[in-house]
Amino acid sequence: MNTPPENVRLFVACEVPDDVKDAIGDVIMTLRGRSGSAVRWIRPEGVHVTLKFLGEVPVKQLPAIKLAIQEAVVGHSPFDLEFSSIGTFGGREGLRIMWVGIAGDVLRLEALVRAVNAALAVVGFEPERRPFRPHLTLGRVRDEIPTRQRAEIEVAVGKMDVPPSGWRTTHVSLMRSRLTPQGAAYEVLATFPLRVTQPAQA
Repeated sequence: MNTPPENVRLFVACEVPDDVKDAIGDVIMTLRGRSGSAVRWIRPEGVHVTLKFLGEVPVKQLPAIKLAIQEAVVGHSPFDLEFSSIGTFGGREGLRIMWVGIAGDVLRLEALVRAVNAALAVVGFEPERRPFRPHLTLGRVRDEIPTRQRAEIEVAVGKMDVPPSGWRTTHVSLMRSRLTPQGAAYEVLATFPLRVTQPAQA
């Protein structure tokens, strides 16, 4: 009989629809042809917009976390997002991560991130100090890759066109991450709908 885990690896995210995942898959396929095995690519079916990474958390904290997220989404309505550009973190010689940037109702997304951080701070999670950069991760360059090859990959990324793609964000998800030899596998533990604004009565 399997013993339930004492800790789970958690993060809070906005999921994206299948057509957006397909578009990300097309971008990754193109970039993979230019970078070989130098990059650990994400699996398109798991792509998401991370709002808050919680790390390894005791299972007994789950009820408090869920309540905090529920409180955070109150007052936030669904909003529209779209791809903006393809970019990198780390600079040309220190390239670490490739991503697709997000545009659209970014101010509303940022407000949601602030609300999630504030609500989770109440139950013991430190607010994120780094500025929020809305993006969808494409892949991470392997540690052993030399500087010159990182620069070549960065140039290839800079030549990529962004496929047109837009979607509506209607809920926030509490996600579990399991690390496997094939990469991270994700499981939705709970979803929290953004409220639909009701028209004012005359």
